[in-house]
Amino acid sequence: MLPLPPFNEQKRLVAKVDELMTLCDELEAQLAQSKQESEKLMQAVLQEALTFKRLGKTG
Repeated sequence: MLPLPPFNEQKRLVAKVDELMTLCDELEAQLAQSKQESEKLMQAVLQEALTFKRLGKTG
């Protein structure tokens, strides 16, 4: 059997894990939003490039 830390220490550890899980959730949401914004930006850049090409503009 593994010895368990005192109850107060267990509560502190659980609170820390909860805090870190919340942080992970926030980071995942930020990453998803950044990916979405990156994809939108890439689409805008491609659209702009195609528009310039159709109009015969360079540089």
